[in-house]
Amino acid sequence: MTEKLFDTDSYITEFECKVIDLYTEDNFLCLILDRTAFFPEGGGQTCDKGWLNSANVENVQNIGGNIIHFVENSEENVKMFTVGSVLSGKIDFKKRFSDMQQHTGEHIFSGIVHSLYGYNNVGFHLGTEVVTLDFDGELKEDDVCKVENLVNKAVWDNLEIRVLFPSDEELSSIDYRSKIEIEGQTRLVEIPGVDMCACCAPHVKFTGEVGIIEVVNFERYKGGTRLSILCGERALADIRHKLNENRRISVLTKAKQSDTAVAVERLLEENERLKYEINGLNRRFLEGEAEKIEPTDKIIIFDSRLKDKLLSDFTLSLMEKASEFVACFCPDGDVIKYCIASKTIDLRPLCKELNTAFSGRGGGRPEIVQGSLTATEDAVRAFIEAK
Repeated sequence: MTEKLFDTDSYITEFECKVIDLYTEDNFLCLILDRTAFFPEGGGQTCDKGWLNSANVENVQNIGGNIIHFVENSEENVKMFTVGSVLSGKIDFKKRFSDMQQHTGEHIFSGIVHSLYGYNNVGFHLGTEVVTLDFDGELKEDDVCKVENLVNKAVWDNLEIRVLFPSDEELSSIDYRSKIEIEGQTRLVEIPGVDMCACCAPHVKFTGEVGIIEVVNFERYKGGTRLSILCGERALADIRHKLNENRRISVLTKAKQSDTAVAVERLLEENERLKYEINGLNRRFLEGEAEKIEPTDKIIIFDSRLKDKLLSDFTLSLMEKASEFVACFCPDGDVIKYCIASKTIDLRPLCKELNTAFSGRGGGRPEIVQGSLTATEDAVRAFIEAK
């Protein structure tokens, strides 16, 4: 059985160990050590990364009660690692500390939600970008704001976090959270007055080391609530990025940073007004162009002004002038929107051919079909003119 150094010391970064077993799997050499500071993936948290001697530890998993360290199955590593070899291990502490900040932040958040509303954390994932928490009850926006204030107060109170290994008798008298059935010794992580939870992962020593906890999103999820949070350095980076983006918007809109939302709303309203005016001008222009078109068997038009409802309106306005069909196209970059209308033929087979030829999507009735294509104007023009 491997001694888990991280159980009692989350800050250990270097250690000596001995290989007690090894085997190969795919492109990896899999090592079992007599002791390790590498935390294996588990409890919603990714594994530690780092080095054994000069070899990168790519993955660490708990398989069948054994902590397996995966290194590249190279000729050099095969020579380096044999049963009985004494190794030097080193943890990537930047990643470890970030994971500890996130996981401790999750405990604080879950503990306060549980104490305030009685909801349980039924899902937790510590990803490389955000931490997601799923609660079995619905939290409103005011609730989330209240919890966010309280969890940050718990951080700023700089509470000492304790790891406990109670006996079965002691455990029976302790009220603690746990998402899974635990076999063997129960390891409890206590944040005084905030949370008591069974957990296998490393945590910071004081809540102040979490720095700050930021809620980046929340939504209803399976009858409860899913939250996305960031803690510590990740939260700082996210806040800094948002401030930089807001600063750019402030410069572009010539508005105070505290008034950027109002400025953007004003720009959007102005944009909608201008679009409406442009559509009106385009409509009048196209109506004039339609009057100039002489009756014929096929009418094929490509015009980037045929935006939105103008496309179908313009196509239908020309139906009486085409004995076979009217095909109007609106190019927009790599995408071409189309509307085809006819009084004499069923257009659905043509629509299917177009979509097949140009990775298109669309459909309609026998007399009118609409959709979009991914193609060049020349390719579509040649295709439709050949019909």
